[in-house]
Amino acid sequence: MALKTALVVEDDKAIQGLLRETLEQEGFQVLCEKDGEWALKALERRLPDVLITDILLPTLGGFEVIEQLRRSPGGAHVPVICISGIYRASKHKKDARERLNVAAYFDKPFEVAALKVALQEAMGHDYPSARRPATRSRVTPPHEVGDDPLADFDTRLEQREVEKAESSFPTARSARGNLKNKRFPEVLSQLYRWKATGGLLLRRDKVKKIVYLKEGYPIFVKSNLLSECLGRVLVREKMISDEECERSLQLMKDRPGRQQGTVLIEMGAISPHNLVFSLQLQMEQKLFDIFGWPDGEYQFNPAVEIPAQTVHLDMSLATIVYEGVRRRFSESLLDDLLAPFLDSYVAPHPDPAHRFQDFSLEADERRVLALVDGRRTLAEVVDKSGMGRVQAKHLLYALIATETIQPLPRQAKRKDALEPPLRPPLPSPTSPVRARPPPLKRRSDMVFAARPGDAAPADDVRAKLVERARAMRKQNFFEMLGVSRSAGADEVQRAYHALVREVHPDKLRGAVTADARALAEQIYQQLETAFEALSDAKRRSEYERKLDQGQKTGVSDELGKILTAESRFKKGEVALHAGAYAKAAALFREASELYPEEGEFHAHLGWALFLEAPDDPVVQADAVKRLQHGVELSPRIDRAHIFLGRVFSRMGRTVDAQKAFEQALVCNPDSSEALAELRLAGVPTRQRR
Repeated sequence: MALKTALVVEDDKAIQGLLRETLEQEGFQVLCEKDGEWALKALERRLPDVLITDILLPTLGGFEVIEQLRRSPGGAHVPVICISGIYRASKHKKDARERLNVAAYFDKPFEVAALKVALQEAMGHDYPSARRPATRSRVTPPHEVGDDPLADFDTRLEQREVEKAESSFPTARSARGNLKNKRFPEVLSQLYRWKATGGLLLRRDKVKKIVYLKEGYPIFVKSNLLSECLGRVLVREKMISDEECERSLQLMKDRPGRQQGTVLIEMGAISPHNLVFSLQLQMEQKLFDIFGWPDGEYQFNPAVEIPAQTVHLDMSLATIVYEGVRRRFSESLLDDLLAPFLDSYVAPHPDPAHRFQDFSLEADERRVLALVDGRRTLAEVVDKSGMGRVQAKHLLYALIATETIQPLPRQAKRKDALEPPLRPPLPSPTSPVRARPPPLKRRSDMVFAARPGDAAPADDVRAKLVERARAMRKQNFFEMLGVSRSAGADEVQRAYHALVREVHPDKLRGAVTADARALAEQIYQQLETAFEALSDAKRRSEYERKLDQGQKTGVSDELGKILTAESRFKKGEVALHAGAYAKAAALFREASELYPEEGEFHAHLGWALFLEAPDDPVVQADAVKRLQHGVELSPRIDRAHIFLGRVFSRMGRTVDAQKAFEQALVCNPDSSEALAELRLAGVPTRQRR
């Protein structure tokens, strides 16, 4: 049976992501738009099975979108659900129901369970019935390396790059093997433990893929399969037609240097947000396909340089492993992999770096975590899971493969569960609670989430870390952990675990700056130092003696250096906005010298220098060099690409400028500057029939 489609029109990123997540879990194929103009384009292309729309939208309001839908052929019968934080009056709701035949109308904040009930009532027998349906990008493209008529120039170039890159991998026996002996999840987990940075080459017959990793995280994948091209993904997901794809390819030939996604936006075929979504989907398909390989050679090379890419996977390693296992591992394979551990007791890993990996789990899966306490065998956990046996095996294998849990030869002396049992019952559909910001894939309690559309803004993450780091410089170990000097060992451990979860590397995925990551690492290490000092009786006694003598708690010099660099950068931004370009350049230079790994510092330095003398060829060349270095270090910061594009424009390098603005748009589909520079800001209005 064909998937039911839902069109979500919502400009709030968090709510849009929550709705997408909820509907996908219910079995819908979901398309999201952020404004009324793009919603109309979507409705012209394909009528959804249900429309969920906010009322207050950019460019065109939700009521107007519904009116257009009702006038469309077949649109009178499409169920519509409205949500609004502004139009709450009874007259608005009455008008929506009587004039526009709206099935339900929710005020923000709304209850997700009530929304599901309204959808079920509106759709009746047409409502998807399967829980945990085949999630997006489950479809695996055919494994032919040959031609694909929908492959664009960039995909063909990637194919040649992958074929050429194979020769750069060494023949040494280290970090290499065959997937029939070590499954792909276990290979990834080993590299995660090593915090490996480099390239993982995988070969199966003629198919070759390179998974690029940074500090143990897979960040993007390149493939020699032309069938994994962007056009094929868009057509497969019914976001564009074959004809539109072919037309975009022809336009790219007529205007060399253009990217297919931007051409499709200019055609009015997709929105900027759905371009980013489809690029993300393409990357996921390339990666999750590998989980289905029963064999194939792999080898890792830490010397491989990671190309600057604006689209990253933005998943924790644990989420990647669990999702890949769910999609591609059969029950028979799981039985073979879990057989050695069935009689072993399973317990959480003692190392917080392993223990607190983000799995983004649902309620029933979290209940299974509560069973993993060192007192039950793996077989007992499967039996008591309260969920399907295959689903429980998927989860437990992923937990073992990522070393979130470990098998023990004998029963632990005391319970130590990963998750406490869920205490309060889920709210009833009539209980009003606030809609939560969405996770990646499934439910999550991430403090610093990171996925385009769902993430806490990078600047907010950075500000929180700076605030915490500055506070820690004035605190002793007890204050760092938030406990009193009379706290027992158990209280100290609980406080430590709660705090390190917040700064776990999994919480800092996405377009988070390098200095923010470094701050988190320093905070993590400082918390670990405090815990080690206070959890050992002898060391604690010695520390308290020094504390009583007035000795200060020492924090790392690296932490102070990063905080100073951050302070200089912030002052530089103020000077830049005030037009004091020389002063801004001096501050940005100091920040980049204090912390040279942060690309944003270099990019702003290049931009400030350019603004001082925008027509000086020597300055222009220096600015380009610094901006390109900034992009290499931090390829996902849209401002760096916009700065670079503007310098190229001043130099008359139009094609290079256009590419830079296209990259900025992929980094941030809401970038009004990138849209304006590419002259795409009004595309839906002009293109609409």
